[in-house]
Amino acid sequence: MERRAGRFLRGRPGWHLTVTPYASHSAGTRAHLRARVVVKRRERSDRGGRRGALLAGLGRYLSVEAAEERVTVDVAGQQVTVVSGPEGYVELEVEVPTLQHGWHPVRYQLAGADSAPVEGRLLAVDPDARLGVISDIDDTVIQTGLTRLWEAVRTTLLVPESERVPLEGAAELYRGFVRSADGRAPVFYVSTGAWNFYDMTERFLETHGFPAGPLVMTDWGPGSGWRFHEDSVAFKSRTISALFDEYPRLSWVLVGDAGQADAEAYAAVAREYPDRIRAIYIRAVPPYSNLRATGVRQVADELAALGVEMLLVRDSAEAAEHARGLGLLAPGD
Repeated sequence: MERRAGRFLRGRPGWHLTVTPYASHSAGTRAHLRARVVVKRRERSDRGGRRGALLAGLGRYLSVEAAEERVTVDVAGQQVTVVSGPEGYVELEVEVPTLQHGWHPVRYQLAGADSAPVEGRLLAVDPDARLGVISDIDDTVIQTGLTRLWEAVRTTLLVPESERVPLEGAAELYRGFVRSADGRAPVFYVSTGAWNFYDMTERFLETHGFPAGPLVMTDWGPGSGWRFHEDSVAFKSRTISALFDEYPRLSWVLVGDAGQADAEAYAAVAREYPDRIRAIYIRAVPPYSNLRATGVRQVADELAALGVEMLLVRDSAEAAEHARGLGLLAPGD
């Protein structure tokens, strides 16, 4: 059904077949690349206000994945042709020359003479880096209100991008981690938000001064039965463990919130890699719940026995004060 819808829509006015590139990353000579082939509506720039935000939000969910499309990927002089999977995703690992640390272009092109290439980017992690940061998104860097259903719906579908609000001090905190690591610390954002909102999330991070870094999100929406393929703890612990394995020289700071199950997800990783975690910061999310706070503190007590520090913090300043004591931030940050 999805494939038939895609074939029908790609020929309709206002719809087009395209590749959505996701920020990728590499360790040494191994590059991990992600993108998605979709049929989606062309964006309009004349829609403003709440109505425009609603139409834009719904439009992101109206994209239809395009399976079995041939995509040529060009990265660091290497060219590989792959076929998009059942949900339209393109995910592959490519051997590349050793790249200078920083961002590099990746070009994706659909088969067909009339298809224009789309450019994404790849973060080559500095081999001398010794610290990395992994952060949740909702209620960790952006005020979303996922603990309150209506607030989450309102923020997602009714608030224009320009009115979305970051958590105070979060961007400065992350920039401080990177700066104190001589600019080498990579920042990864791991969220149970839908890939459909990738472009909007990436723009939000850039607009509000967060360090650029790869985002890893989840697949949910009309194409997958309006449900997560796996729960938050399983998804985040699996994804973070993969990053730990991919970058064995890095120690990590993990930042999340108490509104969902970040403490449990990070604890699952800490049990497996207790010597690789410098600190875990869990933001208390309003309305403050004693039950949630007690749950986080119970997990923190368990991890303390493993030598892993997990703190429930009210704001970025509290996290920064602790991080300075660990030498993760310079005294002036």
